[in-house]
Amino acid sequence: MTSRELPDSNQEILLERYQVQQELGKKAGRRSLLARDLQTLELVVVKILSFGNEFEWNDLKLFEREAETLKALSHPAIPRYLNYFELDSPNSKGFALVQSYIPAQSLEAQLKAGRSFSEEEVKELAKAILEILKYLHGRQPPVIHRDIKPSNILLTNRSGNSVGEVYLVDFGSVQTIARRSSTIIVMGTYGYVPPEQFNGRAIPGSDLYSLGATLIYLVTGQHPADLPQTDLRLEFEQVANINPTFSSWLRKMTEPIANQRLTSAEDALQALNKPGNTSQIPRIQSNLPPRKPPGSKIVLIKNANSLEIFISPRGFFSQRTIMTLIIFLLILLFIPVLPIFYAGINIFTLASLILFSSIVILLFIYTFIGIFGKKKLCINRQKIALIYELFGIKRLHPSPSSRQDILRLERSKDTYNQPCLTIWAATKKYDILTGELHFFPATPPELDWLAYELSDWLGLPITKE
Repeated sequence: MTSRELPDSNQEILLERYQVQQELGKKAGRRSLLARDLQTLELVVVKILSFGNEFEWNDLKLFEREAETLKALSHPAIPRYLNYFELDSPNSKGFALVQSYIPAQSLEAQLKAGRSFSEEEVKELAKAILEILKYLHGRQPPVIHRDIKPSNILLTNRSGNSVGEVYLVDFGSVQTIARRSSTIIVMGTYGYVPPEQFNGRAIPGSDLYSLGATLIYLVTGQHPADLPQTDLRLEFEQVANINPTFSSWLRKMTEPIANQRLTSAEDALQALNKPGNTSQIPRIQSNLPPRKPPGSKIVLIKNANSLEIFISPRGFFSQRTIMTLIIFLLILLFIPVLPIFYAGINIFTLASLILFSSIVILLFIYTFIGIFGKKKLCINRQKIALIYELFGIKRLHPSPSSRQDILRLERSKDTYNQPCLTIWAATKKYDILTGELHFFPATPPELDWLAYELSDWLGLPITKE
């Protein structure tokens, strides 16, 4: 069909405007169609979300989010938003998103067709995608793609030593940092998803991991999920014939611990453009992550759905317990002397006795907390809670917060100027403390270990006050 031909009556026309040319893809209630816009006579892509047995309301949320995101974006390497409408035809009922058509093959299709990439071409491709990510992550709020992989990267117009024009498509998994939800949905494709996305959290560094895994596929010819792993790190060097400096850069892109990964698309670009400048790549203090110190009584239990930290009290001989006992004994000695100062029982005497008795009871409870109490930090998919327990009686302080309210993991100082670790959930603080003046202290090495584990599990960097 030429730009002047009348539409073929056998071809489906959507909204009396978009004439379907062919089906591009189909999966779980979704279809992608190549169509011609009969008003502009241009080829467009129509993505359809159909109502049916496989339809879920969350699919509609993601579909609408993709439309909203594309509408707000304007970049030559990203499809343009053209239209969004409800579809009600004999063949299909649902919603349709219309976007510009890019006449190019996906990276995955080219790999399957036998195309190979030199190291320089892989670097050129990396730079092109990083420039796109600079645009996305630089928006307010930042836009996280969450599903960078070979099938979502298009290449066209390859010439000479140039890899060709690079495009990033399929924003169906997109998320903005500001968007909060009570439901955690794992988005992305296995092999390209960083660990923090399995916990429902995505940060700009998550896209860097996915890009790094995609590039590793190009230099090894093996799907990332098929490569061996050590502590979640992809072991690709043995099968990749590339420069050690580029190999080191790829390793920094795919660090499983988010705060040890390259921090932004800008940092990744600078490090790639100046491979000899090692200051561009963040370094960790040790080659090995902090481990649980020998003899530590702190218990850490974690899996994909929850993390729990159990901290035992320091015991009878801790400085806090001994101080509490001394005050407790001094008050006990002082109470029998009280009647000497008063001629008889009056309101003031009675109030004094009640006050002193309350202090004694409180100190008595404090003493038992310091010897027999328990402290537990619990984080799961729904909430974060800090629980204190004595003889089966539990107290939550502060009150629990939604998991989605967790904003920051911070190393700071407590009121006694001792190191502490704080998880901020909105305006609430959940502390792990050190020092002899606390009932449930961790040692500095234990604090380092717990900070590392929480940073890894939450996908949050460790910041300083």
